[in-house]
Amino acid sequence: MNQKGFINILLIVVIAVLAGAGVFLIATRQTTPSTPIPTPSATPIPTPSPTLTPTPTPVPNGEKIIRKVGEKEISFLIQKINPDNVEGLWFEVYPIERPNDPGTPKTLYVGDDIGYACEGVSEKLISINFAAQTITFNKVVGQPPYDGGCPICLAGNSLIDTPSGLIPVKDLQVGMLIWTTDKAGYRISGIVTKTSKVPVPPTHQMVHLVLKDGRELFVSPKHPTVDGRAVGELAPSDVYNGVSVVSTERVPYDEKATYDILPSGDTGFYWANGILMGSTLR
Repeated sequence: MNQKGFINILLIVVIAVLAGAGVFLIATRQTTPSTPIPTPSATPIPTPSPTLTPTPTPVPNGEKIIRKVGEKEISFLIQKINPDNVEGLWFEVYPIERPNDPGTPKTLYVGDDIGYACEGVSEKLISINFAAQTITFNKVVGQPPYDGGCPICLAGNSLIDTPSGLIPVKDLQVGMLIWTTDKAGYRISGIVTKTSKVPVPPTHQMVHLVLKDGRELFVSPKHPTVDGRAVGELAPSDVYNGVSVVSTERVPYDEKATYDILPSGDTGFYWANGILMGSTLR
């Protein structure tokens, strides 16, 4: 065989090998199952929570009154405006004004009420503008809780039950111990949290309350009882504080002021001349 013939035979062999390899590859591709590529699931995007806006505390409707140093609102003379309080003098003007009254030092804070509650008037300090040196009151006039209005307090010599003994109401001061009751009616000790002294005109009358067991008290007709009435509403034969009422005579009052106190605790009740009474103060 010459060289040319050998080369031809070699080319035929190479072609045959290559063709066989191609057939093998095609057969393998057809018999090998294809593995599907999983499609990734979409990740949900969380919905942001809504931002809650705090609801502002509403200010009751009423007359907004702006005052500055040197001005007087009702019975309060403004002397100094501080960032968080107001200093001044308190003058007793109800029901009569006292021209020679020097005033009593008093400090007001936001929320304090200088209105006469017994007249149905609320006047609260609602804001202090220290930079502008002004203060704002919110005045609301409503229905008086008792007909006739102020004063609705006790005679100054009424004796109040305290752990230290009987003390005239006019001598009690804030912080002193006093007997009061809890919601169940049990006698408990408390402290005096507020006191009041209200000047009265010469025409003011008191009720001389007399009970069947001998207890008696001189008190303004509209002073509250512990059962939701006013003393002036009591009548002979009514039962009050466990016994019958003998009389509720209206009599002249020869003192210049009436007095009241507010004990700490749930009820605000106290004993005056041994008779359980409510308080006009809140």
